[in-house]
Amino acid sequence: MPRLLAILLLCLAFWATPAAALTLSPAEQAWLKAHPQLSLGIDASWPPFEFRDSQGHYQGLAAGYVQLIEKRLQIKLLPVEPSSWSEVLAGAKTGRIDLLPGVMATPERQRDLAFTRPYLDFPIVIIAHLGGPQPRRLEDLYGLKVAVVQDYAPHELLRTRNPDLNLLPVPSVNAALQAVATGQADALVGDLASSVWSMRQLKLEGLYISGETPYRYQLAMAARHSQATLIGILDKLFAELTPGEIETLQEPWIGGVLDRREVWQEVLLYGLPALLAVLLVLAAVLRINRRLRQEVSNRKALEQQLRISEQHYRGLVESLNAVAWEMRLDDYRFTYVSPQAVKLLGYPLSDWFQPGFWQDHLHPDDAEAALSYSRGESQQGHDHNLDYRMLAADGRPVWIRDIITLSTLDGAQVMRGLMIDISEARQAEDRFSSVFHHCPDILVIARRSDGVLLALNHTFEQQLGISSAQALGKTATDLDIWGVPGIGSDLLQRMQGQALNNVEMLFRRRNGELFTGLISAQPIELDGSAALVVAVRDITELKRTQQQLQVSEEKFAKAFHASPDGLLITRLSDGRLLEANEGFCLITGYDLSQVVGRTTSDIGLWANLDDRDRMIELVRSQGMARDFRAWICTRTGTRRLGELAAQPIMIDDEPCMLTIARDITERQLMQERLHQAATVFESTAEGVMITDLDQRISAVNRAFSEITGYSEAEALGQSPRLLSSGQHDSAFYAAMWHQLAAEGHWQGEIWNRRKNGEIYPEWLTISAVRDQSDSITHFVGVFADISTLKQAQARLDYQAHHDPLTGLPNRLLFENRLNAALSDARTDDGQGAVLFLDLDRFKHINDSLGHPVGDMLLKSIATRLREQLRDIDTVARLGGDEFIVLLPGLHQPRDAERVATKLLACFSAPFQAEQHEFFISASIGISLFPEDGNDVATLVKNADAAMYSAKAKGRNRTEFYTRSLTFQATERMTLEHELRRAIERNELSLHYQPKLCLSTQKLIGAEALLRWRHPVFGDIPPDRFIPLAEENGMILQLGDWALQEACRQLSEWQSCHAPFGPLSVNLSGSQLRQAQLAEHIAGMLSDFGLDASKLQLEITESFIMNQAEEALFILHELKALGLQLAIDDFGTGYSSLSYLKRLPLDILKIDKSFIQGLPEDQDDAAITRAIIALGRSLQFTVIAEGVETKAQEVFLAAEGCQQIQGYVVSRPLSAESFASNFLGPLPIGSTEKAPV
Repeated sequence: MPRLLAILLLCLAFWATPAAALTLSPAEQAWLKAHPQLSLGIDASWPPFEFRDSQGHYQGLAAGYVQLIEKRLQIKLLPVEPSSWSEVLAGAKTGRIDLLPGVMATPERQRDLAFTRPYLDFPIVIIAHLGGPQPRRLEDLYGLKVAVVQDYAPHELLRTRNPDLNLLPVPSVNAALQAVATGQADALVGDLASSVWSMRQLKLEGLYISGETPYRYQLAMAARHSQATLIGILDKLFAELTPGEIETLQEPWIGGVLDRREVWQEVLLYGLPALLAVLLVLAAVLRINRRLRQEVSNRKALEQQLRISEQHYRGLVESLNAVAWEMRLDDYRFTYVSPQAVKLLGYPLSDWFQPGFWQDHLHPDDAEAALSYSRGESQQGHDHNLDYRMLAADGRPVWIRDIITLSTLDGAQVMRGLMIDISEARQAEDRFSSVFHHCPDILVIARRSDGVLLALNHTFEQQLGISSAQALGKTATDLDIWGVPGIGSDLLQRMQGQALNNVEMLFRRRNGELFTGLISAQPIELDGSAALVVAVRDITELKRTQQQLQVSEEKFAKAFHASPDGLLITRLSDGRLLEANEGFCLITGYDLSQVVGRTTSDIGLWANLDDRDRMIELVRSQGMARDFRAWICTRTGTRRLGELAAQPIMIDDEPCMLTIARDITERQLMQERLHQAATVFESTAEGVMITDLDQRISAVNRAFSEITGYSEAEALGQSPRLLSSGQHDSAFYAAMWHQLAAEGHWQGEIWNRRKNGEIYPEWLTISAVRDQSDSITHFVGVFADISTLKQAQARLDYQAHHDPLTGLPNRLLFENRLNAALSDARTDDGQGAVLFLDLDRFKHINDSLGHPVGDMLLKSIATRLREQLRDIDTVARLGGDEFIVLLPGLHQPRDAERVATKLLACFSAPFQAEQHEFFISASIGISLFPEDGNDVATLVKNADAAMYSAKAKGRNRTEFYTRSLTFQATERMTLEHELRRAIERNELSLHYQPKLCLSTQKLIGAEALLRWRHPVFGDIPPDRFIPLAEENGMILQLGDWALQEACRQLSEWQSCHAPFGPLSVNLSGSQLRQAQLAEHIAGMLSDFGLDASKLQLEITESFIMNQAEEALFILHELKALGLQLAIDDFGTGYSSLSYLKRLPLDILKIDKSFIQGLPEDQDDAAITRAIIALGRSLQFTVIAEGVETKAQEVFLAAEGCQQIQGYVVSRPLSAESFASNFLGPLPIGSTEKAPV
């Protein structure tokens, strides 16, 4: 191993060219000057690389390099020590830490960090346990649980390059070794140095290095990429270190570790099975010696051949890895020495030929014996072998095996021989022989065929009482060692092909005493013969101790499990529960099987994990923890307060903790209640008064004085009658005291008087206080001033029963009053009426002028309605523009009609809202009781149906309920429901009505009109479902569908028919108020490939006039797209001519109401002429809709109207009929329009 270290140092020195001084560039010098102090991220638990010793000093190989850096660069490196290596690594990546002194580069780390060249290279090895799997290579780890240190380089390498491995990350090297030793993991993958160091420190039984991985642990330093200058400086510094400096830095920390890698004590730590491996090595040494003897024999034969040919002899022996020599027998002076002599002892060849060289360089302890033995054998003419030591030129002793033969040369006796360096073999033999003979367990080597003992150690002689002279050459059966007669042959047969591991058996000593031992055996080959290495450990005392411990544990277990308090034993390192008692289960709700073997974190025991850390810190610093309070969580998730006591104990040489837990939740709650009661008494906002049985006040609180005005001194000793208001009679107080006596408490509202004479309401609770004998000792009165509450209740009651906008009763109050009126009517045989009033066209006002104006109008209407009614009548607002009136105590139905007429009449005068003046009307439906219903719901529903009948008959009128209206209301609801499903059921369609140019009598466009065909009700006219859609909000969905369908149809016609003019589509007010309407239409045109000029949008005059500025903005946006814009129903919306000329319109469409009377009706004719003239003067195209007769067509043509639309041209047609009747084919190669 020293040679391996030397090679490693030479490799490092290969790129580390020595230099007299560190040469830095100006930029590097400036960087060091700007950074005189850097933070250093260290891993304080990674010996021998870096760690804190018992005094807290920073030690290790990396620490040595850090000191060198500080000295050479004249900077200060300040250690930063987060709680884990993961935090250290994260700090370096984020820049909180400037430098990592000992870290390996991995692809994952290189994304954030820059690394120096490695200053140390170690293998990454596999550590296993002799009692488990024996992985030799990385491939053997698949299927095993492999421990790795969290976020160390082996963890990152295996995680990324071998993702299928079953990895068990642990916090430290020690924890990883313990995991393998305890069977939690099958193997550990880690660097060689820290693993061997920790194995030596922990002395864990049965661990050894079972193999190596293909990865190397290349230790370097690292910083963020932004600190590349620092990395370059460090590389220069490391490159200029001399091999001597590197050895000085590394030898104290890794030299010894590497040497011990091959030492038995480090590889097999005190485990009995490990001794077998030692014996295998010893057996190998014996085999080497035997082979060496065989080589000696071979070399004797060679010597005979050498005598034949001197020349051949010299050429051959000088090529041997031994020293061939020849010396005179008379004076032991060398006459020939082969060149290997220089390598053997280090002396030049000339020295060997000096007189007395051999004798002078014999080891003093061996000189006399060697000379004596050699002379004696030589005098007798015997060839002989001799082992002895000679002193080398550097003073070290060298073991030599000398193979000597005698011969005659020119009549003189000479000796010739071979000197073989056996220093390493002797050292190994001495070392392993010492281990064999001084092992505390019985060790023997036996012949496998018959069990004859070939070798045994001193422990065999001591424990069995049989000497080696008596035992060698005999079997264990011959020596009567087996405690069970006849077992020897069976056991020998069993060991022929397999090993034994820790088999418990009885053995017999020479004096007949039996003892229990663990026997292990391993088959070996010894000099070509089958043999066995057998080890036996006497566990008699261990068994006796175990029995005593078992008795002790039984006693402890009984006490442990009988304790009413919760007891648990946990492992100090990770909180794993090793044992718990029933008391713990009662507190937490777990079964023992659910907790033993799991950590307290796994079961979520600690409500706050910091509490566990604080308790462990107390145990470590003070030796125990007492009266420690912490919240713990039960199995159901509820929290209980525990009072804990803990102290450390050792179990199987592992630090553990015994904890006693007592549930003090109820006790704590009681203490808190007592404290709260005292605090509440003084700080509560409610007055508290305590009296004795004589009705004398014995205690009051601060709130009592604040509420009543009486101080504590003024109240004590007085009677509670001090507060009497005189509002309650004696019967009230008698009932109070009667309930107190019977039930022990009384609660209710009472009026009392303050010291200043003010009477106020209070909510009073009086409770009797009893002693242990259930006798009343005191009365406690708790009261609150509810003056403000009463006022708030009154406000809330008003708000709950009145409309917040108008102040009128709301639906709830109306229904209460109607229920009361119905009850009175049933009792008195009376009658009354319900009037449902709905404003006509109020929605247009809201849409055009906004809700603030609408709200002001509703307030004015509410005031005017209230003025028309009697005090006993009720007008309520149901919401929106709906009002409902209750008329109780009527004499006849005509009374209801008179009131309804009066209400309609009040709308004749205009209403003022801001700067606007409104003329508005209402429709009223009337239901009578008891004729039309005897409950609230029926009467309201029937009045609502009558109101819709009034609207259907022209608005601004009243209607009495009839039974037929129920059907109409039901039909309306059904229609509304069906309309919501019409689109998804594909019941809607567009029909197309052509437009005719009066001057050319040709088709110049068409209008898309929405139609609904219901599968049951058939064709439903637009004037039935369009108003309904406007009321329920579906008009937006219908309008968008119509626009989409019109564009789709127009696109289809465009592909196969000649152009026929723009297609017009009506836009509702709701659509026009859509956000980003222009963008929506532009997208639609783009989707269907339509030019904007092909689409004409019709907007009602009422929307344009009511939404003046908004309409102007919207129309300009639409016009910017290239669309044609038409004003629809012109003449019905009171257009302002000054405003009209500002609009970007193309077409003015005369409402059909003015066309119907043409040409006979002079008024209609005059209006139509004026509209045509106006349109032409404003450069609008004028079109008349609803033209049904030829006479109307002739009149319009004569007056200058340009286009017409109506039945005189065609009824609205389906898309197919319209195409077949009005659209011609698209001529190939022609752009001419097809004729109509």
